[in-house]
Amino acid sequence: MFASNEDALAAATAAYAAYLAAGDSVDDMESASWGQYLALTTGPERDDEIKTKKVLEEKGWRFSGTTTFDSMTVQSFGPLANATSEIRTYVCLDVSQSQKVDMTGQIVSDPDRLARWPLVVTFTTPDEISHDLLISESTVWSGSNFC
Repeated sequence: MFASNEDALAAATAAYAAYLAAGDSVDDMESASWGQYLALTTGPERDDEIKTKKVLEEKGWRFSGTTTFDSMTVQSFGPLANATSEIRTYVCLDVSQSQKVDMTGQIVSDPDRLARWPLVVTFTTPDEISHDLLISESTVWSGSNFC
């Protein structure tokens, strides 16, 4: 699917930017924006997003602000056994301009939280003919913080 590391990086960068932008505009779980955001995910990432959103809504919290990223590098890319494709990346997620707030707009984020998170983000195509990338997994890097 990708002729080079640069092609894989460009595709992953575009997909992740769209995912973060959609996430920043999500309303409640009944909204069209939630459906559009969830459509950019699959597998474990989709399951995690649903669980997180349910907890936030139960507490009356939401995210406010803008989430960005930088320093994306490709760890690996290629076809999978089921004829889909995968890209694994290292990403620095920047949440410094995003906060968790309650219904009154009061910030409930931990004031000592990290502003930049080192992540391993995996992208997969939904089927063997699609060139769309879905976020299938996003985990915090367990080694030294590379951000």
